[in-house]
Amino acid sequence: MSGAVLVCNDIERDFGRLETRDVDLSTGKHQQNGSVAKSTASDTKQEVDLTRRKVASVYTTADTKQKSSASSEQPATKPYKLVWQGFPYDGSWVHLLDWTVDLLTSFRGVGWKHRISTAGTIDAPLPSDRPREQNRSKPEGESKATSVSIQNLRSLQIRAIQDFVVNYLILDLLKTTLITDPYFLGLAPLQSPTPWWWLDQLNQTVPIATRFVRLLLSMAGVISALTTIFSLNPLFFATILPSLVDISTITKAPLLEPGLYPPMWYPLGSSIFRSGLAGLWGRFWHQMFRFGISEPSRVVIKKLELDPRGGTARALQLLIAFGLSGSIHALGSYTTFSLQQSHPLSGPLVFFLLQGFGTILQTSAVKLLNNKFSWTKRTPLSVRQTGNLLFVLVWLYFTGPLLADDFARIGIWLYEPLPVSPLRGLGFGPGGKDEGWWTWYQEGSRLMSWWKGCHWWDSSLAIY
Repeated sequence: MSGAVLVCNDIERDFGRLETRDVDLSTGKHQQNGSVAKSTASDTKQEVDLTRRKVASVYTTADTKQKSSASSEQPATKPYKLVWQGFPYDGSWVHLLDWTVDLLTSFRGVGWKHRISTAGTIDAPLPSDRPREQNRSKPEGESKATSVSIQNLRSLQIRAIQDFVVNYLILDLLKTTLITDPYFLGLAPLQSPTPWWWLDQLNQTVPIATRFVRLLLSMAGVISALTTIFSLNPLFFATILPSLVDISTITKAPLLEPGLYPPMWYPLGSSIFRSGLAGLWGRFWHQMFRFGISEPSRVVIKKLELDPRGGTARALQLLIAFGLSGSIHALGSYTTFSLQQSHPLSGPLVFFLLQGFGTILQTSAVKLLNNKFSWTKRTPLSVRQTGNLLFVLVWLYFTGPLLADDFARIGIWLYEPLPVSPLRGLGFGPGGKDEGWWTWYQEGSRLMSWWKGCHWWDSSLAIY
């Protein structure tokens, strides 16, 4: 991310953040750093623009957005205007720190001009995005006075709480289930017999069942863990933090805007049916690293003066992006403290490079068929979608073990992501009721503790 920001871009020229500015509805004047004058609910209701507001869908894939009625809603926040703020040379140190930390930690740029395309548009009245000609540190444009309605804020907060609870329980179910299979403990190979009786019976009928289910559960475990982590974002910034402090006093970012919490995952079915392997990785898969791993290829393509839509540029983009992604996972594999030998290069790195190669292979094959055989363009949509699905399943079936086996060997599934396990507290874990509710009591599950040696110089704070 540091390379994408500092090497591939010009901070002053290329980055602008969506920020709030206080307004005084009684006079109509814009206040850069002042407070908002008090106004009655009826006055605010008439002056504040709520006409474009929709019910938030947060980061889930459910399409629950609905048009809201401006005449029946009340603002839940102080009125403000939205502006595009470049590097704040003229701002205070607090503003500068706020802007900079947000830039480095907002990987998808959801509140920035470089917001990735898969995150959609921001559901808010935005100022015009016109190029700056003079002082780039000055804010660009201003929206009308706006606010988040009570209905939308409550919808955002309730959805955030609900999704966190559901994701927490799903992750607990998967963790409790996976640790009963020796494969996920790194003690058995992928093709070894399964201890689950239902899967063992299914494998007798369908010989690939055990391998397929283990790969599927490996993917489900990663998705569930990431989704639970992502759900903390709206839970903390839009629910917990606003209940403790006035967020406008600590940041100029519009943290209560529903548009700052777009879906992290696209619908899996439509992504694969539409684009096959490219849709799986380019649309469905989480977007956290998209900006960081796509910027180097953009700069290279620009330097080489290639057509961004051409085949060469596309292949270069895929190989660089998947190569970087594979390197990230390979470094994670290399630095683990595992009793089993990890294979960072022949495992994670090769897996992700093969995903780029598979994407190129599928898209090239489709283009070739369409050019050579005109009748393929008239093939029913259901047939083309089935072909995309089958290619993805077959490709991941044969390449998936490169990553899944390394995950199991390095002990990813041994990690306790949740401090409290309802299922193991009720006795459904492999240790029965003796396990208890609290999962971080085990030696291997501690984060840190005081280590006592034989002498005082042997004692210290141990980080596990």
